[in-house]
Amino acid sequence: IYFGSMDSVFYAVDIKTGSQLWNYKTSSTIQSKALINKDIVYFKSGNDVFALNKNSGQEIWKSVSDDKEGSAKIDLWDYHSGSAAIYESNIFFGLGNGILKGFDLKSGEIYIEIESKNHSPIKSGLVVEESVLYFGDWDGRIYAHNLELNKQIWMHKTYEKQLYPTFGQINTQLSIYKDLLFFGGRNPEMQVLNKNTGEVQWTYIEKDGGWISGDPLVMNDTLYIGGSDNHEMFAFNADTGEKYWTFEFLNNNFSQALVYNNYLLFTTGDAYNVYGKSPGKGYVYALNRSDGSIVNFTKVGGNIYSTLIEKNGILYLASADGKLYAMDLNKFLFEEPNLKSKGYNSIDITGISPSPFKSSVKITYNVNYNTNVNIRIIDLNEDEIVTLYSGNKTKGEHIATWDGKDNKGNLVPDAYYFVEVNSGIYFKKAIIQKQLADK
Repeated sequence: IYFGSMDSVFYAVDIKTGSQLWNYKTSSTIQSKALINKDIVYFKSGNDVFALNKNSGQEIWKSVSDDKEGSAKIDLWDYHSGSAAIYESNIFFGLGNGILKGFDLKSGEIYIEIESKNHSPIKSGLVVEESVLYFGDWDGRIYAHNLELNKQIWMHKTYEKQLYPTFGQINTQLSIYKDLLFFGGRNPEMQVLNKNTGEVQWTYIEKDGGWISGDPLVMNDTLYIGGSDNHEMFAFNADTGEKYWTFEFLNNNFSQALVYNNYLLFTTGDAYNVYGKSPGKGYVYALNRSDGSIVNFTKVGGNIYSTLIEKNGILYLASADGKLYAMDLNKFLFEEPNLKSKGYNSIDITGISPSPFKSSVKITYNVNYNTNVNIRIIDLNEDEIVTLYSGNKTKGEHIATWDGKDNKGNLVPDAYYFVEVNSGIYFKKAIIQKQLADK
């Protein structure tokens, strides 16, 4: 299995033992999928592109750019830099400096260069069909470029006005089904385009907000795609946009679901751990594809924003805690899920009042069935400040109060904190702002 990391190193690992076979050091973080063609593995690091022998890690060729614009993370939620695409004897990479380059697979010679409008960073995954290359940019545009003619066919802007600085970026994989082009992005409106004209064929708007931020997956006429602050996995009729079902999950989804037989598997992570040093909490979910009902879920390591890989019944996933995990998929699917003992859907935080607070704050939460509950105040690094409660709670609404002190009775500094409520492995948190009391 091949993967890059935020430590700027590209790894090859034996999938049976987890032993490292070789690694290759680059000068920038590696945020995109690798692509294998015959005996060569291709990947990008920042605005640089590498081709290595997949067995030995020996360098075949590389393309190093002097232009470092957009080579690093653009903002806190810039988790991915899209994967490459192959067409005939060339491989194509979108770069953070707004240039999309096509290279000869064997020699690395540059075959074509395509510029986005205003050199907007190209962070989407690429897709090629019938000699047309499709990609998206950081300013919310989708492009269709004919590679044979080296000519742009159409360009579509997905919004008229940017509502806030992190709104509208196209940073997901693009996918084609029949004549339809699918993609996610930092937008509560998902648009599905005609691949030939760029015209909108159908849309879905998340009325309560929240990006539809996952990578789309189309299987047997059904589109599966996840969201961020709406905390939902969706299943749509890919042709018409009819919504079949939704499933509410913990935290945020920034990757593609995986179909395995009659099951849908996907991962999530906590997008609000970015303000501290915690790797967050990663979850793996398994649903029934037919109706979106839960089969099982588990917490694994830190945030998981990588797409799952299955090989011979083993599920591989990479986490923000710096570890690669291998799970027995059949055991996960067919074991007794023990959802209540895991705390599934047990708690909801319903209110923080007042916020900001000076002397004390009330935390209102619902318990959906009798269960053990832990309530803690933690800092932005998720280190504990104080435990407010640990024990059994009956079904119903409850209130916890924090007086702004730590476990030793000392007043904590004026700052932002989280209240964390959990039952088993089911964790929820909300932000709390403490400000100094009037003198």
